[in-house]
Amino acid sequence: MSATRGSVAGVDDVERTLEARKRRLYRLGIILAVVVIAVSWLARGPDDPLLTYGYPLVGVALAAFLPLLSREDVPLVRVEIGLFLVAALLILVRLAWHLFLAESLEAQLLVLAGGHYWAFALLMIFGFLMFDRRLGLRMGVGLLATSLLLALAAVAVDAAEGTLAATPVTYLVRVHGFLALLLVLVAGVSSLREQLHRALERSEVLSSRAMTDPLTGLANRWAAEERLEAEIGDAARRRRGVGIALADVDGFKAINDTHGHGSGDEVLGAIAETLDAEVRARDLVARWGGEEFLLVMPETTPQEAAQIAERCRRAIADATPAGVVVTATFGVAGHREGESASALVRRADVALYRGKRTGRDRVEIAEPAVDAKGAAPGS
Repeated sequence: MSATRGSVAGVDDVERTLEARKRRLYRLGIILAVVVIAVSWLARGPDDPLLTYGYPLVGVALAAFLPLLSREDVPLVRVEIGLFLVAALLILVRLAWHLFLAESLEAQLLVLAGGHYWAFALLMIFGFLMFDRRLGLRMGVGLLATSLLLALAAVAVDAAEGTLAATPVTYLVRVHGFLALLLVLVAGVSSLREQLHRALERSEVLSSRAMTDPLTGLANRWAAEERLEAEIGDAARRRRGVGIALADVDGFKAINDTHGHGSGDEVLGAIAETLDAEVRARDLVARWGGEEFLLVMPETTPQEAAQIAERCRRAIADATPAGVVVTATFGVAGHREGESASALVRRADVALYRGKRTGRDRVEIAEPAVDAKGAAPGS
């Protein structure tokens, strides 16, 4: 495949793999959360109607997300927002219960510190892990603002009843200050993470451009040489074959002279697309130079590589890019033990030259060894 298409496909594969892992993680988290809710419900006290009636509803709501996570047609971000809102609602309702319907604020400090505000902090952090920085920040600010409003309302109620003490007020100020600081810190870390991600993406783009032929979108010669060296090294370790094919467009100078260089470029672009469509997913197609292309075919014998080259040859002959009838000649060679990449390409080059001399529009398999003085093919 071409360098550009291979790079895009690689990015897509990584994103799909990451999404699949997140879906599995969310499913596991939901199952554990439902188990915790069930245990809490079984151990509930007789005077806790929220736990008695509210927790089963939350468990059912969470369980409803399980089939959604198994459906790839449902965008994951929608499921994530739904999960976040359910968790936030549970914490906020429970917080409101302790602030307004349970004992006095002072008596509730240990419960609030030991569970609910720590749950707030964790949920804000998970918001930045689930979403991008902007959405995570909005979710966090919403949580913090709602919690602050509930706390102010509880303080106002106690003040109106004349039962307000200084300790819970000090505590609530400190805990919301801590939550605000945590939100700022996590947002800052998330911003740095996004900047790093963008820098890596730019680096990937620059690297891809350095390895890509601008006319055809295929790997360029430098990228092809690097890939061929890697495949030969891998073949030596695993004792498997590597086949290559050099393809040269027949009579390309005449195409440029007759139809113009613009049509010549269209022909090269069309041939590049044809080659990329006909090879296997693991193969590499590169523009070797001028009107020459190189095919690198891992795990193939010379005969198997010749079959792939023959399929490419027929596809090129059947196409008429820019209204021009085009053919190509292929020289195929299979890697031999201890052979260098340059020697392998030289044998394919000699086979290509032989195909040119004997009629063009054909596939020639290289001899096991060639004279180092083998001439370069003509057009």
